[in-house]
This record gives sequence, C-alpha cells and structure tokens, in this order.
Amino acid sequence: MATFHHRVGPALAQCGVPSSRSGPIGARITTASTLDGVAREVDVIVEAVPERLEVKHQVLAALEAAAAPATPIWTNTSVLSITRVAEAMAHPGRLAGVHWWNPPYLIPLVEVAPGAHTDPRVLDDACDLLTAMGKTTVRLRRDVPGFVGNRLQFALVREALHLLDQGVCDPETIDTVMRSSLGLRWSAVGPMENADYIGLELTRDILRNLAPHLSTEGEAFPSLDKPLNEARNGRSTGEGLLPWPPGKETEVARRLGAGIRRNLARPTTVPG
Repeated sequence: MATFHHRVGPALAQCGVPSSRSGPIGARITTASTLDGVAREVDVIVEAVPERLEVKHQVLAALEAAAAPATPIWTNTSVLSITRVAEAMAHPGRLAGVHWWNPPYLIPLVEVAPGAHTDPRVLDDACDLLTAMGKTTVRLRRDVPGFVGNRLQFALVREALHLLDQGVCDPETIDTVMRSSLGLRWSAVGPMENADYIGLELTRDILRNLAPHLSTEGEAFPSLDKPLNEARNGRSTGEGLLPWPPGKETEVARRLGAGIRRNLARPTTVPG
C-alpha cells in the first residue's frame, strides 16, 4: 500500500489520461489498513485477495460483519466457484462473481456470474454499474469455475503444454502460431461466429477427427513441473518456459498494452 499512489499515475497514463489529471484522480482514492472503517462507508465492496478458498472465506466473513446489510460484495475470483466462495457468508445472496480481466484499465470485458444463492438484483445492479463505467459486461446464467474466459484460455494452455510434452514443437513456436494466426482472427471473429462462417458441418467434421487427439489431462503437466522443480518460475526468476533477460519484462508490458490499444482502436463492424 505504501507504493499505491505512485502506481496510479502510470496506470492512468496507459489509459490516455494526461499527467495533469492523474493527481486529482489519484486523490480520490483512500487507502486503509483495516476492513472495519472502510466497509461501512462504501456502496460496493470488491474482494480481490489470493485465489485460496480459506483466505477468501476469512476476508469475506470479516467484510460481511463490518459492512452495512444492503452493501453488495463482488468477488474477483477468476477460477473458483462463486457458491463455494460464499460458503463462509451468513448472507450469500449479496455475493456476486465479478471477474475483471487484466490489465483491467485496458481490457473492457467484465464477467458477472451468480452463486447458487445470489440475489438476481445484485447481478442486475452489478451489470448496470459496470455498463455505466464503460465496461463490456457479460452475465453468465449459472455458477461455473473459471467463468467463460479462463475456461477457454486454459483449455488452450493445456493443449499447448501437451504439444510441448509430446515433443511437437518448442514454446516459441506456440507463441508465434498464436500471435500470427488465431490471435489475429479471434480479435475480430469469435469461435462461435467462425464456426457458423466456415459452416457447422465442416466444424463437426474437424472436431470428430481432431477431438480424440486433444489433451484431457487434469493432473500431470511435465512441461510445467520440470522448470518449477528447477526453480525456474518464469518472469520473476529470469527463466521459465522461455528466457527472461533484463529488459524483457518492460518490453512485454509495452507490447501487451500497445497491442490491446491497437485492437480496441480497430472498427469491429463493416459499414453497410
């Protein structure tokens, strides 16, 4: 928290906010070291603690005890069941899953999902507020771990790791294929629209031939286990699936932000 206000300016700059405005905007943000004083004075609570059920249960129970009875609570979990996250709450109806995509100040999508006991009005209000903030909001019909986005993302990651495990290619090749083909296509046309575009008969034929060869692994991931066992954790250690020499972290962050802004600037419809 000591560096919080120092991080606000760079984040706002990535949104196109001039430095002359970042100070006044940052001044609206108040930090606190305890939950009690903050929870009673807000209209919405957003929980974003680590993705461990026991941690979320502890924090949510404390927040619920401190907050006004009508205050909705949003959990920003990206993988856990909303119903299970709500198990430690006395009033689970006030909890909604509200998953922001990182970096949230650039990516417009927010996924909203109910738990088994979520009050539909909490979901209605969440979607209305997020839409008013300019976000692209999708509302799931039921609770499912991973929402939509992470289930799609990690199905692809699992298959990528399977290709590594089978010696089909190296990590650089996988990233090149994604950036130079699917990434370009899917930023304009989603997989369901593309299935219609190429024809559902062809889509079914491809799946019947390819699906039996795709990974269904749920436990063992050798291509992850090997670098982890060697203390190669990725960016933070200088090497993971790929090398991370000095300067690469900054370059990747710059490329990521520039790529997102470039895609958002492109028109998504063709004038008729």
